[in-house]
Amino acid sequence: MRNYQETIKQCKAEHGDKFNASGLSKQFIPYYESGERIKVKSCSEVLTGTIGKTTGWKPCFLLMRTSRSTGSSWTLSDKDQIIAVKQGRKYITN
Repeated sequence: MRNYQETIKQCKAEHGDKFNASGLSKQFIPYYESGERIKVKSCSEVLTGTIGKTTGWKPCFLLMRTSRSTGSSWTLSDKDQIIAVKQGRKYITN
């Protein structure tokens, strides 16, 4: 289980005043911390995965499509919508 506040603290320590968390959409924070699989509507596509984070001084959240993913081209923003959360074998609509 990840801690968002600790992650931000580490990034600020690493990048100093240059660090900018504006690319981290707040709606994804609980799922970043819990590691739950979610279903997201992004650019009229519905995708599933867990939430990861890019590195660097201006990070953003990523949709990690599989459990063996080490990166992703699916960046998430406030424009994307969380449709459902996986509980057991089914996705439960929000």
